[in-house]
Amino acid sequence: MFKNEIKKDLMIIYMFRNALATLVIAIASFFISIMLYYRCDISEAFKRLFVYDIYTTLYFIMLWIFDYILFEISKIAYDIYEEKVTFIPCIALGIIGVLVWFIPMLDLFKYNFSFLAILICIRMVREMWKRTPELFKMVHKFIDKIKKRPESGLE
Repeated sequence: MFKNEIKKDLMIIYMFRNALATLVIAIASFFISIMLYYRCDISEAFKRLFVYDIYTTLYFIMLWIFDYILFEISKIAYDIYEEKVTFIPCIALGIIGVLVWFIPMLDLFKYNFSFLAILICIRMVREMWKRTPELFKMVHKFIDKIKKRPESGLE
């Protein structure tokens, strides 16, 4: 019974961490977009996002929820295919993240999708690092070389 409570607490912390990461992405996307559109500083962008207009704030909250849902869906999809762990989804997301900049749409969505794709790729690489360390042989060799103590122990 005690283990189940700890498991639930860890799940809540894990979901909160994901929500916080997507919140940072939404805030960064909105701030960059507002600062470039109105040619203002970050404090003015904060006011325009959270103080001046309730519709902008609601739009921000909707985008944040959409980001969180997309992130959770990507985690579920990646966990389903855990036996086929490769870099192909990261490469595909990177290509889509670059191609988005050539599609005529609001800059807000371009920034948002690019940041979200980076976050999803980081999560995928972290999961690959945990599940299949043999994919990272060169990185492991480099880390072992750095951590290796000298023979004399005096350096």
